[in-house]
Amino acid sequence: MRRALFFTAGALTAVPLVGHLLWRRRSSEIERRILSCSADGPGGELTPDRLADVPEPVARFFKHAFAAKQRIIRSARIRQTGQFFLNGSWRPMRAEQLFSATRPAFQWDARISAAPLMPVYVRDAYVDGHGMMRADMLALYPMVNQAGVSELDSAALLRYLGEAAWFPTRLLPGNGLSWRSVDDNAAEARLTDGRITVSLQFRVDAHGALVELYSPGRFREVNGAYVSTPWRARALGEETLSGVRMMNPTVVEWMLPEGPMPYWRGRITQADYTY
Repeated sequence: MRRALFFTAGALTAVPLVGHLLWRRRSSEIERRILSCSADGPGGELTPDRLADVPEPVARFFKHAFAAKQRIIRSARIRQTGQFFLNGSWRPMRAEQLFSATRPAFQWDARISAAPLMPVYVRDAYVDGHGMMRADMLALYPMVNQAGVSELDSAALLRYLGEAAWFPTRLLPGNGLSWRSVDDNAAEARLTDGRITVSLQFRVDAHGALVELYSPGRFREVNGAYVSTPWRARALGEETLSGVRMMNPTVVEWMLPEGPMPYWRGRITQADYTY
């Protein structure tokens, strides 16, 4: 009996470890692809001519966000803590996210505490023009597995465009990105990657601090179908990390007819850049 109990306890201990190792192997493969996307991007110090011909709110944002003698960012690694709304309640969350700051690509690798000792591993990514989303209990038991859907590709690229505010030299005109004015405090960024084009409004305050991102229609999955839904991210504060001023902490929410439905709220704890 003791031997059987020992074997069972050992097996239960091994399951999360095996799942974690398999998950990390796949995440590492995607990371290598993302870093290859950023390898050939332009580098060097930001020059004044790169800031010409942008709407006034964007110029204000760049002046506020960039460090003195700002260099062009090639890739960014962001670490986050916060909460994710899962199964009707807010659950603790931590994540690491890697971005290519040249050709659009990212991976969000998160752990959400669904229950004690029962983490949900979540991978949301966009690489080579395609989005993918995977969620596994204990990194072994699939809960969500989506890929190869054009609406998911668009939603993932839109996410990339908004989160580029965390590595803001990617928001300079060029490399598939352009700006148009909306009003005195907002401008719309338009990003094209291959066959996909998305746009997103950036709203700043009088000092140039980014206060809100807004899309009138980002695709979200509802009962197996993708529905275009208004979406926004709101700044709850501002912080400077590694020389870059950014909205932090932040809340992200769907804008439903009955009111906002927040699903992520958190803060960036670390930002590391390669130039």
